[in-house]
Amino acid sequence: MGKMTGVAVRISAVLLLAGVIAALLTAGCISRPPGGGEKPPAPDMLVEYRRSGGIAGFDDHMVIFSNGQGIYARREGSGIFNLSDNELSELTSLLDAADFPALDPHYPAPSPGADYFSYAITYQGKTVTTETGGVPPALAPVIGQLDYLLAEYS
Repeated sequence: MGKMTGVAVRISAVLLLAGVIAALLTAGCISRPPGGGEKPPAPDMLVEYRRSGGIAGFDDHMVIFSNGQGIYARREGSGIFNLSDNELSELTSLLDAADFPALDPHYPAPSPGADYFSYAITYQGKTVTTETGGVPPALAPVIGQLDYLLAEYS
C-alpha cells in the first residue's frame, strides 16, 4: 500500500481526534459510573489548542478538559493523557492571567513568513488566533505551556 498524502494524513488525524472526543464524552471520560450506575457528567473543555505550520509543517490539535484529562492528535499519532494537579493549576492560572475577554480575536504576524507557526486557542468560549511574530505578550506564556504539554505527553 502506498504512502498517504499529507492531506489524507491530516484528514485521518482529525477524524481520529473526533472519534476520541466522541468516545470520551459518551463514556463519561473513561470513569466508571458511581455506585448507582449513573454516568458522571462529562467534564467541561478547559482549553482547545491548535498549532500548524513551521518549517516541519506541524498540524497539532490538543484539548484539555477541566478534570485534567487531555487528548491530542498530531501527524505522528494521537493519544490521551492526564495532567497532574500542579500542571492543571499552572495552566489554568496562565489562561486566567492572559485575560481572554480583553484579547482581540486575531493577532497576525507583522510581515509574512513561510515558516511561521499559526496558533488558535479557545478558552471560556473565545477563540484567539495568532502567528509567529504577532503573539501578544499576555498569550506567550500560555502558548509556551501548551507547547510544553503537547511535547511532554505526545
